[in-house]
Amino acid sequence: MTTYFHAWRRRQADRQAAAWLEERTSARLAVAEVPPEIREDVRLAVDTLLEGRDEEVEPALHELWHLLDGYPGLPERFARLQIVADAVDFLKDRTHSHASK
Repeated sequence: MTTYFHAWRRRQADRQAAAWLEERTSARLAVAEVPPEIREDVRLAVDTLLEGRDEEVEPALHELWHLLDGYPGLPERFARLQIVADAVDFLKDRTHSHASK
């Protein structure tokens, strides 16, 4: 028998999965828009943000900004991606928690 809680939890999980798929799709579309000469390196940095370990987030984010530097509009385009915003927030939270210890 399905309870209200189970149904609610299943809907929440479905929404979360849909949001994650949307984030991945948005990131892939942004990568496809970068110039061919940096596309593969940008893809690797974004893949790391999507699926990498916590300790890989900071280097991947720095690499992404380095790659996009000098391409007007691209840093702003990528800054609007949820995965990039989440990485920035993660690093801020991590820095803040280390500073308060």
